[in-house]
Amino acid sequence: MARVDHTHAPVVGYTDRLSARPGERIAVSASSVDGTARVRVLRVGHDGTAPVHTVLDWGTPETVDVPHQVFDHGSYGEVPRPPDLGAAGTFAVWVWPTALPAERAGLLSQGDAASGPHAELALRADGRPEYTVRTTGGLVSVAGPVLHLRRWYRLVGSHGPNGLRLETRPRDRVAGEDPSTVSTAAGDPAVIGAAPLLLAARRVGGERVGHFDGKLDAPTVFDRVEPAPRLDERGGARSHWDLSADIGGDRMLDVIDGRHGTLRNHPLRGVTGHDWDGDVLDWRFAPQGYGAVHFHSDDLSDCGWPPVLTVDLPADAPTGCYAVELATDSGVDRLPFFVRPTRRRAEVALLIPTLSYLAYALDHLYQPFAQEDPREVAAPFARDNTLHSLYDRHTDGSGVAVASLRRPLLGMREDHVFRYTRSPHQYSEDLHLVGWLARQGVDVDVLTDHDLHAEPGLLDGYRAVLTGSHPEYWTTAMMDAAHAYLDGGGNLAYLGGNGAYWVTGIAPGREHLAELRRGYSGVRTWECEPGELTLACTGEPGGLWAERGRSPHRLFGIGTSAAGMSTGGSYTDLADHPLLAGVTEPLGDYGAVLGGAASFETDGIDPLLGSPPNVELLGRAMLGDTYMSGDTGPAIPHPLGDPVDRRRADLTLYRHPGGGEVFASGSIGWCAALTHAADDNDVSRVTAAVLRRFTGPNGGNHATAP
Repeated sequence: MARVDHTHAPVVGYTDRLSARPGERIAVSASSVDGTARVRVLRVGHDGTAPVHTVLDWGTPETVDVPHQVFDHGSYGEVPRPPDLGAAGTFAVWVWPTALPAERAGLLSQGDAASGPHAELALRADGRPEYTVRTTGGLVSVAGPVLHLRRWYRLVGSHGPNGLRLETRPRDRVAGEDPSTVSTAAGDPAVIGAAPLLLAARRVGGERVGHFDGKLDAPTVFDRVEPAPRLDERGGARSHWDLSADIGGDRMLDVIDGRHGTLRNHPLRGVTGHDWDGDVLDWRFAPQGYGAVHFHSDDLSDCGWPPVLTVDLPADAPTGCYAVELATDSGVDRLPFFVRPTRRRAEVALLIPTLSYLAYALDHLYQPFAQEDPREVAAPFARDNTLHSLYDRHTDGSGVAVASLRRPLLGMREDHVFRYTRSPHQYSEDLHLVGWLARQGVDVDVLTDHDLHAEPGLLDGYRAVLTGSHPEYWTTAMMDAAHAYLDGGGNLAYLGGNGAYWVTGIAPGREHLAELRRGYSGVRTWECEPGELTLACTGEPGGLWAERGRSPHRLFGIGTSAAGMSTGGSYTDLADHPLLAGVTEPLGDYGAVLGGAASFETDGIDPLLGSPPNVELLGRAMLGDTYMSGDTGPAIPHPLGDPVDRRRADLTLYRHPGGGEVFASGSIGWCAALTHAADDNDVSRVTAAVLRRFTGPNGGNHATAP
């Protein structure tokens, strides 16, 4: 365990949920170097230049004690009642190491290495496996040959009256790497007993340490000295944990004696094992090959900090954006949450993209070609504390596929500055939209991705639904809900870019966890291992929605086309359309994101990916050589493909067959341009015209909300 490094943030915290109804309760956990924090509950808005805070009297205490907490990194398995080994036993497991430990990593460990009965199969810092047992003469060990990273080995460690033995068998033999058996005499082994067993970690002095980086498969325990069992033999075993069972959950199922265990800190499941042959690429349909779990020494699914405060939402709390402020003598943190209405009350819903907030919130990906803005706090805090976003890699180099809300998420703050664009991003940009809506007198109900995932019918009855600036990560339930809403006559204003791009899963029963698998296409910072594209939490294909035939073009009319971190552009060649009445070119040559309404990541029309034939092009921003194509395609373009340079943003509108319409801005930068010149600008005027059109007497089939 490591104490929180508060170098870049003297006080940090998180809430147990991001969304709540009036009358519900939110729990706040936090860590501080000062020990005490002043508390305020705030309504959060935006005045066009900066966030604004309205202090609320919700009966919270003026101060709370905030201790200095720890991060309990590292995933592992725990069996509280393993077999009673006695004075003889055997540990066997398949091992695929991905990084060498700083000192020693546990593979299968029973008992405490500091005192008492103990047997342990471990990986040393020099890459050699080692089997250790406490005997009457103290700890005795035997070590095998060096294991190469990213190769499968079967390790079998035994102890008994004749001493210790360790067998190392590579699955795929190479020259100079042969099966090895090493043994040593020892004193009488201590009776190991039934001390708890750890998988992928070890216990020393009562503390869990030595987390393993890599895959483990088919862990098995025998209560005798096993005479060289075949590679997959488990006959005569006392316990064998089949890690291919309950892949969507966290159980380790003992298929022999029912001594089940639990996987902690959410290691990655649905990954290929030692017997995967490449014939089946989806764990749901594979008769074998998916019995492994990938453990990481930096996994963290839940900080587990006890609450320092609970906030009871008043029964009449208005829907909107809120924060719990914790202020100390050294600093301040504001933890966002959103209040959704008890029932539909407005004509318009604003869908807050909380899954996208989560995906980015601890992003610390380092790009040597760009200078980081020193105002960003999230990235250095994440680096200092070994915290990751879905864009980062674990310390062993594998991509981070799971993210948790139950950690400090400093990129999900109203003052967040993205280090490479030097501008607001995600929540801090969406507040521009929130403030603009309030000043325009547009009453909205605030809903979140997590709300819509849990209750897909939430959109029913709204005259219009608005997205945020970067709604990139969508679950199947969200996609189904949005399409059903449009089929029923609703209107959708997609006010961002790079939307509905990655298939995302929310773990049933563990709604604070989100999972994705990045495949081999699209803009990506890492790729899955072969055969590991299927989500563990839901058992559905991962990767891009376009690869599942559900591209964003089919929903919004446009989809990802370009990306860049240089000066943005503006829309020209404007159509003669009522939405653009009185608008002059160029449209949007301003904005808080890269100086243009068409900026950062943008979308365009693509009939090959599903843009409907009736989509109207209202305007187009050509972005030039400083932007890159935002989606990969074949080396030779499709003969029916759009010949226009993909490095562009398209402003579009189309009539949905359900009766409503879909407006799309084609750019992440659009929302940050709304507030330019105190809202007196053409981006503001076009967006207001869209809302009037959607909520007017001819705006779709939905009746006015009660």
